[in-house]
Amino acid sequence: MKLLKELDFIHNKKVILALNITAVLLIFPFLALFTWIAILMYGKGSEVFHFFDLFYLLVLMVIHELIHGFFFKVLGDENTKVKFGFKSGMAYATSPGSRYSRKRMLVIILAPFFLISLALTLIYGLHILTAASYIVLASFHAAGCAGDFFLAAAILRQKGEIAVEDTEVGINIYQKESTK
Repeated sequence: MKLLKELDFIHNKKVILALNITAVLLIFPFLALFTWIAILMYGKGSEVFHFFDLFYLLVLMVIHELIHGFFFKVLGDENTKVKFGFKSGMAYATSPGSRYSRKRMLVIILAPFFLISLALTLIYGLHILTAASYIVLASFHAAGCAGDFFLAAAILRQKGEIAVEDTEVGINIYQKESTK
């Protein structure tokens, strides 16, 4: 296999800055999206946001990484080991040295966004969250997925059959050699 690209989130300060700026900018379209969903569901998009709800953002961050870890394990082989950590202002789950197909890595990368967004929408639908809490939690979580979206885009840009290796600092993308 031929190494096509190495993406390092931990040591590359430009990437870290770009992702942080992107995450902040993504808050606005996600606020619009989740406000629209709240209005569609119940005809209202604003209520009181409780300061304590910020605690739930930390809980969502942990759940987010646990979802990554779960899918690393389920979609990996019997040797797959998962680690969790916090570096450069980012929580992460990693499975160093494990290689996945494009489709499997996309599931691993995007599962937290879809599952948490769906769960928050269902919880809001059950009237457990206020509209404001739902909108803020869903929007901030979705914006916090900027790194996942960046990785997914990098993987989707690659042509042909690829393998994606998880590393402790990011991913390596390999082109599978053609057997002619």
